[in-house]
Amino acid sequence: MASDRNEAENTSAAAENGAEGFALAKGGAADTPTGAIPRGKDVFGTVWLSLCCVFMLAMLASGFNFFPLVGLVLSVVSVVAFIVRTAKNKPTGLYLWLSYIVVYGGTFLYFLIWGADPFGKRLWWNLVLVLGPVLFAVAFVFLRKVFKGNALKAAAAVTLALMICTTAVYALFMNLRARPVVERMWEGHDSYLSSVSAHKRGTSPNVLVVLMDDMAYADISAYSYLTGKTPSINTPNIDSIAENGVIMENFYAASPVCSPSRFSMLTGRYSSRGYLDNVVFPTVTDGGTWSPTHFLNPYQFLFNVDGILGDEITFAEVLQAAGYDTACIGKWNLGDYGEYLPAEQGFDYFYGSYYVNDMTPYNWVRDTGDGYPGGASHEEVRTHEENLDQSMSTKMFTEEVLGFIDASVGNGNSFLAFYTSPWPHYPIFSDNNGNGKGDTSDDSYIDCIEEFDRELGRILDYLKTTPDQRNGGTLYDNTVVVFTSDNGPGREGAAGALRGRKNTTFEGGMKVPCIVSWPAGGVGANANSTVTVTETGGTTRTSPTLRVTSSSMNFDIFTTLLSLCGITDGDGTPYLPGDRVIDGADLSSLWRGEVSPDHSVHDMLFYQKKGKVQAVQMIKVPVHTDSGTEYYDFKYFDRVQTENSAFIDQYYVNYLFNLDLDPIEGYNVSMVYPEVAAKLNSALEEFRSEMKSNRRGIL
Repeated sequence: MASDRNEAENTSAAAENGAEGFALAKGGAADTPTGAIPRGKDVFGTVWLSLCCVFMLAMLASGFNFFPLVGLVLSVVSVVAFIVRTAKNKPTGLYLWLSYIVVYGGTFLYFLIWGADPFGKRLWWNLVLVLGPVLFAVAFVFLRKVFKGNALKAAAAVTLALMICTTAVYALFMNLRARPVVERMWEGHDSYLSSVSAHKRGTSPNVLVVLMDDMAYADISAYSYLTGKTPSINTPNIDSIAENGVIMENFYAASPVCSPSRFSMLTGRYSSRGYLDNVVFPTVTDGGTWSPTHFLNPYQFLFNVDGILGDEITFAEVLQAAGYDTACIGKWNLGDYGEYLPAEQGFDYFYGSYYVNDMTPYNWVRDTGDGYPGGASHEEVRTHEENLDQSMSTKMFTEEVLGFIDASVGNGNSFLAFYTSPWPHYPIFSDNNGNGKGDTSDDSYIDCIEEFDRELGRILDYLKTTPDQRNGGTLYDNTVVVFTSDNGPGREGAAGALRGRKNTTFEGGMKVPCIVSWPAGGVGANANSTVTVTETGGTTRTSPTLRVTSSSMNFDIFTTLLSLCGITDGDGTPYLPGDRVIDGADLSSLWRGEVSPDHSVHDMLFYQKKGKVQAVQMIKVPVHTDSGTEYYDFKYFDRVQTENSAFIDQYYVNYLFNLDLDPIEGYNVSMVYPEVAAKLNSALEEFRSEMKSNRRGIL
């Protein structure tokens, strides 16, 4: 009877331990109190720990910045397994618990090793984030020493919930800035820029590049002749650039969205060469408004690219090396830290936002580079909250452009002003009463563009009325002015009859306006047409202009500016970097009317979206007919998703368009010209192969 009584007491004690047990046990699973963390055999825990260890090693070895978020998902799986086992009164498992710790330890080490921010920042930032989940995991082990019975179960549930919550907090506030792991070209970058001054020849015209955001070519009244309609928007000042200047009829953005297009314009290269395949979103910023989209970049850009890589060469860097004062004013959208910043890409001065005007945060900053008087600096000039009303943007940016130009002229230097307006990207704002009105409910797309046109008129008037003390004439006479847009229209705007809009590689998404002027440099010479400028009051004037029909792309701006600014080799060709592919061609002979307006500067142009080569335009393809050989520009898609929302799941296959006869891409003629379709398909495949074998275009 005594032995029976002892056995009953032992059984009761074991039951009590089972209700309270969250301590480490010495025995196997059969001897382990319910909810404890055993050190015995645990198949699932062993396998899961092994997988987490392998994952951690892969993350640390590769450096890819999408791994940490995946790691946090793995940690949540571990916690879910804790919950399931606890609910079933089964031991949690030492190996399962260790897997949770391994993930967080690996994530912490990852940011210390691969983080792009200063070491001190990434140390304390990630230490603060990792403390919560790790401390709760440790607390989970020792709950038995504090709680008993039902209180223990409740404490366990709360602790597990907090482990998940702190994991979510880590995911939301994790700084995913990491060093790029692509093959770099720093040596060629530095050696080329150091040699630019030796290749500077002749005069140094000023440069004003005006880049709009989401403006279609038919939004400008000077292009209304292409639609056969009376313009809905009157843009006399933009139109005036074409007076004795150039209108490009077949000018393309290099991408149907902004960041890749801007990359190409600045560097003269297809954006895929810089792995900049889509729109750059805000990262976690110092002291700024938290960005809900900061985790997107690692999942749309390869190899930790977060913007325009520092070893790319921009036309701003080239002109800066040639002695120009350089400024970017307006929208950047090519990265918000480190090597991606404007001050690291050749701009002495930046004023504006790193982001798009519908992003969070949308604050404005003022940055200066090391060479700027007073040295490098950074300050926030408008907060996200202040920019909830953007109605004064155009006036403020205009003042900054005028201030920069005036200061540069006062210093006796040539200037590059890269004015990157946020308009007419949605949301639309304008200042109709001249004071900023707060209530923007009556702003329209037309108001926005016409206000921009009026303010651009102030800049052009300054250039036209200010004497050029170095070269004679006016500043306008000696300034290369380029006006264009980064891609086709978004929510509003008119692409004429062209098929597609922004974010499609049909013509409407990629054909953009381009108007150019440089009176003293012969741009617009041998005009072949006229442009009619209608003033706001209804007065009209007609002036000669050169209409260029040759197909070109905005990466040609890079090469052409070098040519016009006298950065050339001995034979007069642009002096280009020798370590990388430059896709842009020199348009200067076209702009000066030295060759036929349809003179081909490219054999082919490729249309890219999200890093994928979707289409090719082949220039002057011979077609044999009964009346002889004729030459046409053809465009070909081997497979492209429809832009028709009613059939959004459908894809067009083997689509060939004759752009000379069918610029609106209305009629597939692949069955009429199968040999042309086959030729363009081969060109597509060849370029795709190049992108796989040498995507960065390293020579």
